[in-house]
Amino acid sequence: MSISRRSLLAASPWSRAAPLALGVPRGLFAADADDHIFEEFTRQSIDSAERGVQWLLKTMHRDGSCGIDVGQTSDIGCTAMVGLALLAQGNTQVEGPRSREVRKIVNYILRCVDHMPSDDITSATTTQLQNKIGRHAHTFFATLFLSQIMGEGFDPGLIRPKLGKLVSTVCKMQTSEGHWGGNSWAPTLGTVMGWCSLRGSHFAGFAVEGNANRTADHLVKLMGKNLGNRSGSWMHTLYKNATGVRVLYAMGRDEEDVAQRAFKDVLQLVSKDNTPFSQAGGEEYLAFHLMTETMLQKGGADWKKWFPTCRDKIIGVQNQDGSWTGRHCITSRTFCTAAAVLVLSAPNRYLPISQQ
Repeated sequence: MSISRRSLLAASPWSRAAPLALGVPRGLFAADADDHIFEEFTRQSIDSAERGVQWLLKTMHRDGSCGIDVGQTSDIGCTAMVGLALLAQGNTQVEGPRSREVRKIVNYILRCVDHMPSDDITSATTTQLQNKIGRHAHTFFATLFLSQIMGEGFDPGLIRPKLGKLVSTVCKMQTSEGHWGGNSWAPTLGTVMGWCSLRGSHFAGFAVEGNANRTADHLVKLMGKNLGNRSGSWMHTLYKNATGVRVLYAMGRDEEDVAQRAFKDVLQLVSKDNTPFSQAGGEEYLAFHLMTETMLQKGGADWKKWFPTCRDKIIGVQNQDGSWTGRHCITSRTFCTAAAVLVLSAPNRYLPISQQ
């Protein structure tokens, strides 16, 4: 009997036991034995995600790259995010209605790695993602995307050396304190995406040099300061806490006080009104995605509280053309739309990292 890479994820020391059980119908999740099964997909969420995908395809160029919007020049990070969104919809390089587009994105990213400078996938420092998430933002997203492709029907001999080159870069750029902050507007996002890229690569079979526990300890300190500072903006509260929770929960540290308080703060923030959605920038859309992945794996009452609220409010701010627009900082419709599709598609559990 063949065993897929996904079925082996829970055996890794990086991961706690996955809460998913084989045999649960797709789109349904039994949080506990005595809990009722609730609907994860709705007709509205399915239609909304499909409209988002249709819009994303309009941003794609012939070479497989995507711009930050329709008709814009190629952007590596946005291209990788579109690729992740297509994977989350069940497409791979060999199957699914968008398999051709996935292959084109893979080939584009591989070409970018071939031509990358020695220390990063791109030396430019003028893109939205780099300005807000940090200089290595494109490397993080490209690494994460390629890690999710491994073992999904594409020749691993083509991908492994390129992914290995990116992994080495990410590891080399991690500081002794465990972060990838650098000089960016949102260093916490950079640190979490660095961690996510290495986590995905670890489960794709790479020996990762970065220290995950150091990253978690660093985030605990940052989140503790943020939780104690009630004068900060709701934006900082949302993206710092939501992204930090992604790391702590995956590392089995969800019972720590800072993780519990951070989740409660984020849930309260997104539940009380629509401001976090109607005024969201790309940073918040990324936070919605990361928090959704966290709660998907945790299941139980937290998943039931989080997902219907986030799902329905994201649908409520979708543009008529199927896209989502960032209202500040990362305004890229491509990035925001891909992140929104990732949220709506999460219950598919198609991404390997959804089980990590």
